[in-house]
Amino acid sequence: MRYLSYFLPLLFLFTSACGGSSDNQSQTQGNAETQTSEQQTSGIRTIEIIGVDQMKYVVRNGAQEGLTTGGEVGENGMLELEEISAKPGERIQIRLITQSQLPATAMAHNFVLLMLSTDIDAFVQASVTARDNDYLPADRENEVIAHTELAAGGESVELTFTVPDQIGDYPFICSFPGHFAAGMEGTLVVE
Repeated sequence: MRYLSYFLPLLFLFTSACGGSSDNQSQTQGNAETQTSEQQTSGIRTIEIIGVDQMKYVVRNGAQEGLTTGGEVGENGMLELEEISAKPGERIQIRLITQSQLPATAMAHNFVLLMLSTDIDAFVQASVTARDNDYLPADRENEVIAHTELAAGGESVELTFTVPDQIGDYPFICSFPGHFAAGMEGTLVVE
Protein backbone atom coordinates (compact mmCIF):
# COMPACT_ATOMS: atom_id res chain seq x y z
CA MET A 1 0.00 0.00 0.00
CA ARG A 2 2.84 2.33 0.84
CA TYR A 3 4.35 1.82 -2.67
CA LEU A 4 1.02 2.63 -4.23
CA SER A 5 0.99 6.05 -2.53
CA TYR A 6 4.32 6.81 -4.26
CA PHE A 7 3.39 5.26 -7.57
CA LEU A 8 0.01 6.99 -8.14
CA PRO A 9 1.37 10.58 -8.09
CA LEU A 10 4.16 9.58 -10.46
CA LEU A 11 1.67 7.92 -12.78
CA PHE A 12 -0.48 11.05 -12.72
CA LEU A 13 2.48 13.31 -13.56
CA PHE A 14 3.60 11.02 -16.36
CA THR A 15 0.16 10.87 -18.02
CA SER A 16 -0.34 14.63 -17.59
CA ALA A 17 3.00 15.37 -19.24
CA CYS A 18 2.24 13.05 -22.12
CA GLY A 19 -1.22 14.52 -22.56
CA GLY A 20 0.11 18.09 -22.65
CA SER A 21 2.61 17.20 -25.33
CA SER A 22 -0.09 15.66 -27.47
CA ASP A 23 -2.25 18.78 -27.17
CA ASN A 24 0.67 21.01 -28.19
CA GLN A 25 1.47 18.75 -31.11
CA SER A 26 -2.15 18.87 -32.26
CA GLN A 27 -2.17 22.65 -31.96
CA THR A 28 1.05 22.92 -33.98
CA GLN A 29 -0.32 20.61 -36.64
CA GLY A 30 -3.57 22.62 -36.67
CA ASN A 31 -1.64 25.87 -37.15
CA ALA A 32 0.38 24.33 -39.99
CA GLU A 33 -2.78 23.04 -41.64
CA THR A 34 -4.45 26.46 -41.28
CA GLN A 35 -1.42 28.20 -42.77
CA THR A 36 -1.32 25.75 -45.70
CA SER A 37 -5.04 26.21 -46.27
CA GLU A 38 -4.69 30.02 -46.21
CA GLN A 39 -1.81 29.82 -48.69
CA GLN A 40 -3.81 27.65 -51.07
CA THR A 41 -6.81 29.97 -50.83
CA SER A 42 -4.81 33.16 -51.40
CA GLY A 43 -2.45 31.63 -53.98
CA ILE A 44 0.52 33.12 -52.14
CA ARG A 45 3.32 30.90 -50.82
CA THR A 46 4.72 32.16 -47.51
CA ILE A 47 8.37 31.53 -46.71
CA GLU A 48 9.60 32.22 -43.20
CA ILE A 49 13.26 33.22 -43.08
CA ILE A 50 15.26 34.07 -39.97
CA GLY A 51 18.19 36.47 -39.91
CA VAL A 52 20.74 35.59 -37.23
CA ASP A 53 23.83 37.12 -35.66
CA GLN A 54 26.05 34.82 -37.73
CA MET A 55 24.95 36.99 -40.70
CA LYS A 56 23.09 34.21 -42.47
CA TYR A 57 19.56 33.60 -43.67
CA VAL A 58 18.34 30.44 -41.98
CA VAL A 59 15.18 28.37 -41.83
CA ARG A 60 13.93 26.07 -39.13
CA ASN A 61 14.79 22.40 -39.52
CA GLY A 62 11.85 20.72 -41.19
CA ALA A 63 12.38 22.55 -44.43
CA GLN A 64 9.64 24.33 -46.28
CA GLU A 65 8.73 23.23 -49.79
CA GLY A 66 10.88 24.66 -52.58
CA LEU A 67 13.85 25.55 -50.40
CA THR A 68 17.41 24.28 -50.66
CA THR A 69 19.36 24.45 -47.43
CA GLY A 70 22.97 23.98 -46.42
CA GLY A 71 24.63 23.26 -43.12
CA GLU A 72 23.46 23.94 -39.61
CA VAL A 73 23.96 27.48 -38.30
CA GLY A 74 24.19 28.06 -34.55
CA GLU A 75 22.94 25.67 -31.91
CA ASN A 76 19.18 25.74 -32.57
CA GLY A 77 19.08 23.31 -35.49
CA MET A 78 18.61 26.14 -38.00
CA LEU A 79 19.75 25.44 -41.56
CA GLU A 80 21.33 27.99 -43.86
CA LEU A 81 19.02 29.02 -46.70
CA GLU A 82 20.74 28.71 -50.08
CA GLU A 83 17.98 28.69 -52.71
CA ILE A 84 14.29 29.35 -53.18
CA SER A 85 12.77 27.59 -56.20
CA ALA A 86 9.81 29.30 -57.86
CA LYS A 87 7.69 29.33 -60.99
CA PRO A 88 7.44 32.40 -63.24
CA GLY A 89 4.55 34.60 -62.09
CA GLU A 90 4.18 32.83 -58.72
CA ARG A 91 3.22 35.03 -55.76
CA ILE A 92 5.55 34.71 -52.77
CA GLN A 93 5.45 36.28 -49.34
CA ILE A 94 8.73 36.55 -47.46
CA ARG A 95 8.44 36.83 -43.69
CA LEU A 96 11.85 37.84 -42.32
CA ILE A 97 12.39 37.55 -38.57
CA THR A 98 15.57 38.81 -36.92
CA GLN A 99 16.92 36.97 -33.89
CA SER A 100 19.54 39.07 -32.16
CA GLN A 101 20.33 40.59 -28.78
CA LEU A 102 22.51 43.28 -30.38
CA PRO A 103 21.30 46.86 -30.88
CA ALA A 104 19.77 47.75 -34.27
CA THR A 105 22.78 49.89 -35.19
CA ALA A 106 25.01 46.82 -34.88
CA MET A 107 22.73 44.08 -36.24
CA ALA A 108 19.67 44.33 -38.45
CA HIS A 109 18.66 42.40 -41.55
CA ASN A 110 16.68 42.93 -44.73
CA PHE A 111 15.84 40.86 -47.79
CA VAL A 112 16.71 42.44 -51.14
CA LEU A 113 15.87 40.58 -54.37
CA LEU A 114 17.96 41.86 -57.27
CA MET A 115 17.63 41.77 -61.06
CA LEU A 116 19.56 39.18 -63.06
CA SER A 117 21.96 41.73 -64.52
CA THR A 118 22.89 43.39 -61.21
CA ASP A 119 26.56 43.80 -60.39
CA ILE A 120 26.16 42.63 -56.80
CA ASP A 121 29.54 43.91 -55.59
CA ALA A 122 28.83 47.40 -56.97
CA PHE A 123 25.34 47.34 -55.44
CA VAL A 124 26.72 46.34 -52.03
CA GLN A 125 29.43 49.04 -52.20
CA ALA A 126 26.79 51.68 -52.94
CA SER A 127 24.52 50.41 -50.16
CA VAL A 128 27.12 51.17 -47.46
CA THR A 129 26.48 54.90 -47.86
CA ALA A 130 22.67 54.59 -47.95
CA ARG A 131 22.10 54.30 -44.20
CA ASP A 132 19.14 56.71 -44.23
CA ASN A 133 17.39 54.52 -46.84
CA ASP A 134 17.76 51.14 -45.05
CA TYR A 135 21.03 50.58 -46.95
CA LEU A 136 19.30 50.63 -50.34
CA PRO A 137 21.13 52.97 -52.73
CA ALA A 138 18.60 55.36 -54.35
CA ASP A 139 20.59 55.50 -57.59
CA ARG A 140 20.28 51.70 -57.97
CA GLU A 141 16.56 51.25 -57.23
CA ASN A 142 16.04 50.03 -60.81
CA GLU A 143 18.14 46.93 -59.93
CA VAL A 144 15.81 45.92 -57.07
CA ILE A 145 12.81 43.67 -57.76
CA ALA A 146 11.56 43.71 -54.18
CA HIS A 147 12.87 44.38 -50.67
CA THR A 148 11.89 44.50 -47.02
CA GLU A 149 12.71 47.18 -44.53
CA LEU A 150 15.41 46.50 -41.95
CA ALA A 151 14.39 44.36 -38.99
CA ALA A 152 16.33 44.51 -35.72
CA GLY A 153 16.35 41.83 -33.03
CA GLY A 154 12.86 40.59 -32.20
CA GLU A 155 11.30 42.36 -35.18
CA SER A 156 9.79 40.88 -38.31
CA VAL A 157 9.01 42.35 -41.71
CA GLU A 158 7.01 40.99 -44.62
CA LEU A 159 7.11 41.38 -48.35
CA THR A 160 4.85 39.98 -51.06
CA PHE A 161 6.02 39.98 -54.68
CA THR A 162 5.42 38.33 -58.02
CA VAL A 163 8.25 36.13 -59.28
CA PRO A 164 9.72 37.48 -62.54
CA ASP A 165 8.61 35.80 -65.77
CA GLN A 166 12.16 35.44 -67.08
CA ILE A 167 13.79 32.14 -66.12
CA GLY A 168 17.10 32.50 -64.29
CA ASP A 169 18.97 32.72 -60.99
CA TYR A 170 18.07 35.95 -59.16
CA PRO A 171 20.34 36.91 -56.25
CA PHE A 172 18.96 37.99 -52.89
CA ILE A 173 21.11 39.64 -50.25
CA CYS A 174 21.10 41.46 -46.95
CA SER A 175 22.36 44.97 -47.70
CA PHE A 176 23.30 45.83 -44.09
CA PRO A 177 27.05 46.64 -44.15
CA GLY A 178 29.26 43.56 -44.02
CA HIS A 179 26.46 41.00 -44.21
CA PHE A 180 26.76 40.10 -47.89
CA ALA A 181 30.53 39.68 -47.46
CA ALA A 182 29.85 37.35 -44.52
CA GLY A 183 27.63 35.18 -46.72
CA MET A 184 24.13 36.55 -46.13
CA GLU A 185 22.91 35.82 -49.62
CA GLY A 186 21.02 33.28 -51.66
CA THR A 187 19.36 32.65 -55.01
CA LEU A 188 15.79 32.71 -56.23
CA VAL A 189 15.82 30.04 -58.92
CA VAL A 190 13.03 30.70 -61.42
CA GLU A 191 12.35 27.63 -63.57
